[in-house]
Amino acid sequence: MEFLLNPELPLIKPDWPGNPHDGKMFRYPDRPFYPSFRKLLKWQFSANPLKAEKKADNWRPPVFESTEYLDKDHDFISWLGHASFLIQIDGVRMITDPVFSDLPFVPRLVNLPFPLEQLRGIDYILLSHDHRDHCDRDSLTTILAHNQPQKILAPLRLGKVIRPWIGDTPVEEAAWFQQFRTTEDGPELIFLPSRHWSRRGLADFNRVLWGSFLIRGRENTVYFGSDSGYAGHFADIGQLFSGIDYALLGIGAYRPDYMMQEIHTNPAEAFRAFRELNADRMIPMHYGTYDLSDEPISEPHRLIREEFQGQDERLRVLGVNEVLYI
Repeated sequence: MEFLLNPELPLIKPDWPGNPHDGKMFRYPDRPFYPSFRKLLKWQFSANPLKAEKKADNWRPPVFESTEYLDKDHDFISWLGHASFLIQIDGVRMITDPVFSDLPFVPRLVNLPFPLEQLRGIDYILLSHDHRDHCDRDSLTTILAHNQPQKILAPLRLGKVIRPWIGDTPVEEAAWFQQFRTTEDGPELIFLPSRHWSRRGLADFNRVLWGSFLIRGRENTVYFGSDSGYAGHFADIGQLFSGIDYALLGIGAYRPDYMMQEIHTNPAEAFRAFRELNADRMIPMHYGTYDLSDEPISEPHRLIREEFQGQDERLRVLGVNEVLYI
């Protein structure tokens, strides 16, 4: 077993040796798991007890039309659907996991109210892992055709996947607990753990690392959780970084449990993660955009509001293209 990191980037956790790698794939530091083909077959050939409710559920996230936030005068967070956020902190604009087209066999349910070409001024593209609902060739190439970002920030080994798509755009890769090199007057960007996995084909399981991001500005700190099952890293991150203002956490694609619990949080688990992060406010994501699992499309939206009953001010549910100025 070897431990991989980027020797050019600083570690913010000095005792972290790097991500364990067996020469072929990245390994989990604890509680290893492997997606089971048997479980997949069980899921595909089992009846969904929520089938009728799911079929009758036509809820969709609201879509906001305004694009006046596309100037650079104010810092903001805007949810663009699924795990894609346009975030501006200290005047630096970044986009997370940009995916705006249909997935294989899975249509997109809500679209941007403007052409993707209108997204301009992007300084950094943040990619959390290689799954197709987080790393999309068409979306990346369209953004790069109309922007000149300083670099793409990514986990170890993702550069090899995207290099044929992105031309000469610089890619900087990090292990967990490493800080990317960004401008001195801009926010700090740090790559952090998540409990997930990676794969784009049949024979590339965990060849690419996966993870989450912390964006720490002068006045605002944002945690982008990307895809993750519930695990101890949320508490670890909350202890390492005090003062997280906004936690962007997934609340969808969690049924059935035996298939999804290792890799996605349900609303109750997301609320628990939010508390362990010691964040001030939560913005939910990873729901309402693609139908990836067995729960009715509106259930995550309803259940996360129930979790925050009595402290509604700490939950900020955004519509697609809605802007939260920070």
